[in-house]
Amino acid sequence: MTITQSTRAATTSELTIATSEGVLFRLPLAGPAPRLYAMLLDIVIVLGTVNGIGLLVYWVFAKAPGFGVMVITLAEFAIGFAYSALLEGYWNGQTIGKRLFHLRVIDQDGLPLRIEQAWVRNLMRVFDALPFAYLVGGISVLSSPLMQRFGDRVAGTLVTRQTPLSLPDEEFWARQKYNSFTEYPTIAMQLRRAATPELAALIQDALRRRNELATYARREIYRELAAYLQSEICPFPDELIERLSDEQYLMNASSILFADRGAIASSKLAI
Repeated sequence: MTITQSTRAATTSELTIATSEGVLFRLPLAGPAPRLYAMLLDIVIVLGTVNGIGLLVYWVFAKAPGFGVMVITLAEFAIGFAYSALLEGYWNGQTIGKRLFHLRVIDQDGLPLRIEQAWVRNLMRVFDALPFAYLVGGISVLSSPLMQRFGDRVAGTLVTRQTPLSLPDEEFWARQKYNSFTEYPTIAMQLRRAATPELAALIQDALRRRNELATYARREIYRELAAYLQSEICPFPDELIERLSDEQYLMNASSILFADRGAIASSKLAI
């Protein structure tokens, strides 16, 4: 995929990225309300940590309370910055608050967040918080077609919504011992990012109802779903697809969509 040749179109609710290969990535943008709730939860966590440390600092500097206040102020900034930057940089673009509210920070081209972007966007919180109560950041989000605060604009990042996929009961396709899609972990991860939760649920439902469908209907439905995934979502190599039936293609795809992300990553190491 060549991101430099991609085109982007934003609406008030999502960003659509069309790559040079014709793959469409639809990224639902996070609105101000869930971002505010996640930020408030993160602030509570940081302040709880700072207050715990503060008790120790005030006890140590009991004879110099002014110095203790300065240490606490610096510690609050340092802990708040490190909390957000480290978690976003190394925890899939999420803090605890963002994970609980199903938000994620990514690169504005749809790529995973880089650690240097996490550091930049969190350093810029100093300006987003001006003059009080994140007024600059709030105005920036409301005036941006991509809902970016000032720090996001500088770092080239976005905050997106993640609709959680409900894990299905163990189905027959999840018990297969070998999935040829795992031989292509990069493409498999692209499939996970590009497929919407609604599409994943549709594939799962089609497989679950295989015995309820007439043979001709099952073949047609599976053929159309497999063709759509291959041409519009994330194409796997032709030499692989030629060896698979449409049903096996959907079984492999469903296994990837509902698999643990670490399982796909470990398959890359094995290869």
